[in-house]
Amino acid sequence: MKERRGKVVRMRKTNVADVMTRTVVVAREDTPFKEIARRMLEHRVSGLPVLDGEDRLVGIVSEGDLLAAEDGGHHGNLILEWFIGRKRLEEIEAKGDDLRARHVMMRDVVTIGPDEPIDAAARSMLTNGVKRLPVVDDEGKVLGIVSRTDVLRPYLREDEAIRKEIVEDVILDTMWVDPSTVRVEVEEGVVSLAGRIETKSTKELLVDLVRRVSGVVGVEDHLSFMADDREPSARPPAMPSFNFGRERLTG
Repeated sequence: MKERRGKVVRMRKTNVADVMTRTVVVAREDTPFKEIARRMLEHRVSGLPVLDGEDRLVGIVSEGDLLAAEDGGHHGNLILEWFIGRKRLEEIEAKGDDLRARHVMMRDVVTIGPDEPIDAAARSMLTNGVKRLPVVDDEGKVLGIVSRTDVLRPYLREDEAIRKEIVEDVILDTMWVDPSTVRVEVEEGVVSLAGRIETKSTKELLVDLVRRVSGVVGVEDHLSFMADDREPSARPPAMPSFNFGRERLTG
């Protein structure tokens, strides 16, 4: 959303829906173990969301869950114990050969909404130690899946594409600043801004908006300003007050 008057500006940030994979390979609660493994190998994915009969997310099966199931009744597998925990390994082993998605899936799934910014997805992955997040709507239905690679994709934008967006969308269309007064250079995602801006508040807002542009890694601020409108002395004087109600004008 952009509101030019009063410089109240909210630039749209890249959100999860912009980068997520929309075609998602899924499993059902009763999908057999071998079928899950086949789908993972065929589609080259490391996890499958598990849906119930109403297409709502109820769990997720990862490569680690399949490794534990494939280990079967072999106790003492320290690598798997460290990977998923001894208790979970025992639960899977107890199912024997009749393994279904509901037996091996993790039910406590970390999800994210499609309108969340990608930095929120990145924080969630780091905090929860996961490589992917199912993207769900308010009813718990899967809309897509976002991975670490997806989150990094905006940072792979070409420098010239970043520069064009800054000049056209931020400086000209949003800030109403003459592009010839600001020199914009972009190298490996790092933006360098130089020039002279009318006021300090305009300069600060411009730098903040540039930081929000998709693909920007950092901003080098070399801008100067002509007037410090943050100082009280720089504000325009108050208008004088007049009392027209108590005196009569006579001719």
